[in-house]
Amino acid sequence: MNNSLDPMPLGIDGFTYADLYQPSRLRELHEIFCARVAADDPSLWAEWDAYRTVPESVTSPIERSDLIVRMAPHLSRFVTALFRIASASGELVERTHRLEPLFRFKIDFVRKRALPLVKGGARVALQADDVAIVEELIRPWTDLDPEQAIATAGCALLDREAVTRASGTDDEKADVAATADALKRWCAVRLHDPAYKSWVVFRFPETLDYFNLVHVQRPRPDLPEAMLGPDSLLRRRDGFKLTDPRWTPREVVSEIHYCVLCHERDKDSCSKGLHDKEGRIATNPLGIALPGCPLDEKISEMHMVRKSGDAIGALAIVVVDNPLVAGTGHRSSETAFTACSNRSDHVPRIGTTQAPNAAKCSTNSACI
Repeated sequence: MNNSLDPMPLGIDGFTYADLYQPSRLRELHEIFCARVAADDPSLWAEWDAYRTVPESVTSPIERSDLIVRMAPHLSRFVTALFRIASASGELVERTHRLEPLFRFKIDFVRKRALPLVKGGARVALQADDVAIVEELIRPWTDLDPEQAIATAGCALLDREAVTRASGTDDEKADVAATADALKRWCAVRLHDPAYKSWVVFRFPETLDYFNLVHVQRPRPDLPEAMLGPDSLLRRRDGFKLTDPRWTPREVVSEIHYCVLCHERDKDSCSKGLHDKEGRIATNPLGIALPGCPLDEKISEMHMVRKSGDAIGALAIVVVDNPLVAGTGHRSSETAFTACSNRSDHVPRIGTTQAPNAAKCSTNSACI
């Protein structure tokens, strides 16, 4: 096939892929986008037009973030139409929503009920019939992967618990309580089990010992200065490949759900730094300043949009401040996650994955 004869039309009438390299045609595309937003949401467009004309007119960081988050879906829909990727984009939204039972179960059951059982290194013992109870509980969802089945069954149990609490008999309440206790013990036993290391429902931030950040082993008593890293953390380097692979979509969305979306209160320390009561940049116990992202990336805003399954809108938000996020997100955001008030190290990997997620939507496009 002679690609030079193929005009490669875009999803906007009258435009081809080659037009994306012509400033005048890009300007026309932008005008079409503006007209569509104005028609679809006149109120938002009036606010946005005033903001883009005089950026200083919006002085509140909260208002500015709100404008950007509200505009992102419009841009996402326009790009989706432009590249004819509605099917792939919709599939990503659907896959994201299917993961929601994982995060509800993690917060409402594992964190509130199972995690306290292992506080302080306590050990939990399973009772004789706990495993059988859990296996029976997940039986209706055996078509799902084990983690998703446990989470879905756990959410159904939480719903049943709420109903029986309001109108159930004593026997029904006792049955639900016994099942919940068995599931609670089952989860507590597996919280630190290496076999379940990949399960996002069992991942929670560890307490940081700032004066023992690097865990080592000393294999030679006669040579105490000889140190090795823990065997469990050993990663083989093959050539120049990264030793730490990118997260799966499930891992990324799990950390996004863990984010408390601080931008709505102008407390997004990962972006703006962690401040003390006097408004100065705070330091950690080692005296290291916590200034937040050096590029002022809108991290919390990105998370809010990606949480709904909109990878294109999330990417659009973050590239405003960091157009090279696909290459730098994984490596340049140390100051962002160290300043996170929620003690999460999720920022770099989430940023890195937004471009691939958006690109995957585009692989079904006739233009790519």
